[in-house]
Amino acid sequence: MQEKKVKAVKLFSAALLSMAVLYQGTVAARVQGIQEYRMEQVVVTGTKSKRVLSDVPVRTEVITAEDLELKGAVNLYEALDGVPGIRVEEQCSYCNFSMVRMQGLSGDNVQILIDGQPIYTGLAAVYGLQQIPASSIERIEVVKGAGSALYGSKAVSGVINVITKKPGKKPSLEVATSLGTHNTNNYSMNASARFNEKVDILITGQKSSGDIIDENQDMASDRVWSNNMSNTFKVNIHDIFGRDVIQVNGRFIEEARKGGELPDAYLNPFNEGSEHINTIRQEASLGYSRDFDAGQACDFNFTYTRHNRDATNDTFLGDFLDINGNYPTSDLLLPYLAGETLYFADTNFTQPFTAGGEHRLLGGVSFSHNYLKESGMYVIVDDTDPNYGSPYKSHSFKEADDWGLYIQDEWALMENLELVIGGRYDRHKSKSIFSGGEELGLLPRELVFEADSFMPRSGLMVKPLPEMTVRAAIGQGFRVPFGFAEDLHLCSGSPRVFKSENLKAEKSISYNASIDYGRAWYNLSLNIFRTDLTDKIDLADAEDGSPAASLGYDYVWENLGKAYTQGLELGAELSPLNNLILKADFTCTDAQYQEARGDWENHPVHGDKYFADSKYISRVPQFSAGADVVAQPGSWKFFAGLDLIGPQYIDYNANDDVEDPASEIVKTDSYMIMNLSAAYTFQEIGLTLLAGAKNLWDERQTDKRPDDAAFIYKPLTGRILYAGAKIAF
Repeated sequence: MQEKKVKAVKLFSAALLSMAVLYQGTVAARVQGIQEYRMEQVVVTGTKSKRVLSDVPVRTEVITAEDLELKGAVNLYEALDGVPGIRVEEQCSYCNFSMVRMQGLSGDNVQILIDGQPIYTGLAAVYGLQQIPASSIERIEVVKGAGSALYGSKAVSGVINVITKKPGKKPSLEVATSLGTHNTNNYSMNASARFNEKVDILITGQKSSGDIIDENQDMASDRVWSNNMSNTFKVNIHDIFGRDVIQVNGRFIEEARKGGELPDAYLNPFNEGSEHINTIRQEASLGYSRDFDAGQACDFNFTYTRHNRDATNDTFLGDFLDINGNYPTSDLLLPYLAGETLYFADTNFTQPFTAGGEHRLLGGVSFSHNYLKESGMYVIVDDTDPNYGSPYKSHSFKEADDWGLYIQDEWALMENLELVIGGRYDRHKSKSIFSGGEELGLLPRELVFEADSFMPRSGLMVKPLPEMTVRAAIGQGFRVPFGFAEDLHLCSGSPRVFKSENLKAEKSISYNASIDYGRAWYNLSLNIFRTDLTDKIDLADAEDGSPAASLGYDYVWENLGKAYTQGLELGAELSPLNNLILKADFTCTDAQYQEARGDWENHPVHGDKYFADSKYISRVPQFSAGADVVAQPGSWKFFAGLDLIGPQYIDYNANDDVEDPASEIVKTDSYMIMNLSAAYTFQEIGLTLLAGAKNLWDERQTDKRPDDAAFIYKPLTGRILYAGAKIAF
């Protein structure tokens, strides 16, 4: 199998090389190539203002709806898979929790925006990547490096802004379906209409599903059974009080997923070894934007979200059976219940002026209120406790207020030189109250945490040549953990996480420098990055006998000291022919703590064998590479994509205990993923037929260690074949 892969890679590389030298004809005949296709797009994320991609002073990368269609992406998780500098990963084969990393930092440091609004946070983020439908996405804008100066806490390593589709100026209807192996089926619909030249309406819907998959026949799920439905509507009302737009948006998501031990995992949520997660999410937003004759502009956005989840697995049941030897009564078999409510408001004003050069001054204020309520069943598992084996119900109430005040100046010093300077002041206040188990001595306790920070950012764009753009940026970041911890990916209990008043906010400083060089038929890029973290925050077990454990807490937030991530990204995009696009990228990343972690020092079995390796931040590939070919001869469209993932260090905590004799730090092997697709469009009737393969070589992880749900470093499921159709009116 490995020899076949090597041969395939050689053939793939030879094909790339041969097609790259097919440069014929004049440059003028290729003006419709990459530069026009990519560089003239309008983007908004880097500066909160509409700028042409080639002229935006803060480097921005764009993933288009066409890119998603070529990849056969069903959701945001699949859309981001394989993007240079970004890694999506899945943990827990029983629930398929997902996370996105950027430039070596975890999902806690990546801000995901929906139409510029940070509304996927806390509880929602755990499965959110897989719940955002690809059919509703117009494009995805990626800004790497500290974005906290505009977007606040969590935008330490960068921002991913999902721009959803907007109503069109002409009536349209698009219906699509895709049927895949293991019943990985997808159905979508987009309908748009305009009334009285002032009112636009868009309605979208997507339903996706898939069967449970057990690839290695170990009687445990690798892919969970899932059923997801998402519906959205958008109403835009134009020119009511001038050159303005009123936007009213809504989204409803309902998802069920079932996994665990087979064959009964998804038949009964209370079976031993089962895990069932149900999600209902509602979003509503109101926006207003207006442009004035003197060049000023104002924007206001308000968003309300409600995210409900209930889940069961055998955490409580297993503990109860192990200790008591019998099943608990039915009234104790209560699922984990959680509800998160988020209010977010942002308003800003742009004022242009020309003193000392052309300026675009932006100032704004944002506010969010996040409320999270959780409950779940627990068992006293400490055999020294007099209440050993007793069940209790735990409740938690968490709320946080975040204020932000930001300002930014886009200053065009001359035609080929632009400076961006700005900063943001953030104020965070959160409160956590835990209750339940008072009869067992676990007394209610309120934790209050406050932090504030000022985060400056500056960027410089120079165009020494018309075809060359040089950018450099430096910025600070700020993060305070709150609510549902993505690190835990727990969905069956209400984990008590102790946040001491002595905990320091995690801060960072990021540096990025890039060069983009493009002509009519090719574009080359180099991006160098580094982020230094101070007082990096992570989770740790509340050790027996510690003050946190004595108060009934399971985990503690703690500062691990300093860490860094650094590396470079290389990219090339060529269009040697009008109907051919070739892409290649390479990324290397070095992510380490400044000091090795103490939990791997003097290990009771391994001694210091893994102490040096513990300096490496877990789950960060040392390098990755990709190559894509897109060919569009006539009515055909072909896509071939190859992704290479290099070795990475990953902790294996046997039985979730670093001191277990079997615990170790594993350095993984490299692996490759191949994706293919083909489509033919009947232009006269607007019908497209398509087929494709995801993970063609059936690459998957065979070294499964279910006692550590986070020990997953490559795909758990293999090849998926699909075929479908799309018709547009």
